[in-house]
Amino acid sequence: MKLHKYLTAGFLVYAVIGTLTVIAQANPHTGHGGDQHPIVKIPMHIATPRIELNISRDTMSGFNLHIDFDRFELESPRDASDTPQRFLEGHAHLYINGKKVQRLYAADVHLPEKLLRPGFNQITVTLNAHDHSTWSRGGKRILATLFIQCDRENFVLHRFSTSPISLGASVKNQAPTLGAALANN
Repeated sequence: MKLHKYLTAGFLVYAVIGTLTVIAQANPHTGHGGDQHPIVKIPMHIATPRIELNISRDTMSGFNLHIDFDRFELESPRDASDTPQRFLEGHAHLYINGKKVQRLYAADVHLPEKLLRPGFNQITVTLNAHDHSTWSRGGKRILATLFIQCDRENFVLHRFSTSPISLGASVKNQAPTLGAALANN
C-alpha cells in the first residue's frame, strides 16, 4: 500500500512539473501537424477569463468533458462580434496527452475511449481567439488541465487551471485545483 502511495505521489509531482513546464514554454502547441498558435496578451482593461474542467464517465462509453468558464464567450468564428466587448470571445482547443484533438465551440464534448490510452491521461483545454492565438495574461496561457487514470473508480487524479473559477476550493467529489496559487485575476 505504501508503494502505491509513493507511486501516486511521484506521478502527481511529475504531472505538476510537466504542466508548469508547458505553461512556461514559448509555444507548447508545436508538433501537431505544424500548427503554431502564438500567444496574444489580454488587454489590461479586460478581466482575465477563468476556466476549469469537469469530467464524468459516459453511461455508454468514454467520458463527457465539461468546460466551466467565466468572462469568456465560447463561440464559432461565424458568430464573432465586430463590436468591442467587455469580455473576450473565441473558441477552445482540446489536447489529449499533448496532441491537439479538436476545436471546441461549446462547453460540452464527448471523449470516445479510443482517444484515451489505458492508465494515465492528460486532458488540456486552452482558450483561443478566432485567429487561433492563445489568450494569455502575465505571460501565462489561459488553460485548464485534468490528469485522469481511466481504470480507477475515482479517476480524476489532479486538476490545474492558470485562472481557476473556484480559486482553489475543492470541487465536490473531485481532486482540488492547484491553479489558485498561480491565478491572475
